[in-house]
Amino acid sequence: MTRPHPSRGVDAHPLFIVLEGIDGSGTTTQLDLLAQHLRGRGRQALATREPSEGPVGRLLREALLGQHRDPRGQPIDGRAMALLFAADRRDHLAREIEPALWAGTDVVSDRYLLSSLAYQAVEADRVWVQTLAEGVRVPDLTLLLDLPTEVAAERRRRAGRVDERYDADATLTRVAENYRRLVAVSPPGMELGPVTLLDATGTVASVARAIAAEVDRVLERQEGP
Repeated sequence: MTRPHPSRGVDAHPLFIVLEGIDGSGTTTQLDLLAQHLRGRGRQALATREPSEGPVGRLLREALLGQHRDPRGQPIDGRAMALLFAADRRDHLAREIEPALWAGTDVVSDRYLLSSLAYQAVEADRVWVQTLAEGVRVPDLTLLLDLPTEVAAERRRRAGRVDERYDADATLTRVAENYRRLVAVSPPGMELGPVTLLDATGTVASVARAIAAEVDRVLERQEGP
């Protein structure tokens, strides 16, 4: 349960918002824009991401770039990657997310639980991946930025992004399908919280407006008339 910071009213409820989507969908770009929008409404906001800035997150970023191969030159096993993402999430919650929320600060994260269920389920059994997430904090709102795989690939190319572990078009197509399936039907026994799918094919500004509108609806319900 979120505890309100002593300096805020007992009804204050800082929000935990997650941006999800395949690589190239714009989650990283929209992260800071949403945090700025929240601050513009007079709220405190922390922008964070997974993999996190913690020790496990740093290891994960190296692994995503193809480092830490086994003696045969093979990348880290998919099940090991799932365990690392789950460990990073627990550390991320304890190190950044929960302290910020307790202090009365909204938290916006670029990726969280849904990404494990979408990405790691490509390489490992989805039900097993789901068990690794048991008991983690449920976001107040998750926004899935949806767009065709080929559009995301072109955006990464224009940005000069280095290809990472999951960036092959065939892989991202499966990941995108997993994301859409999760939005349509939550996994049995798994609480995902409110999840909204947004069209991410528009301009940065138009997608930012759509994200802000969804968040504002949550704030208006929370704040009342």
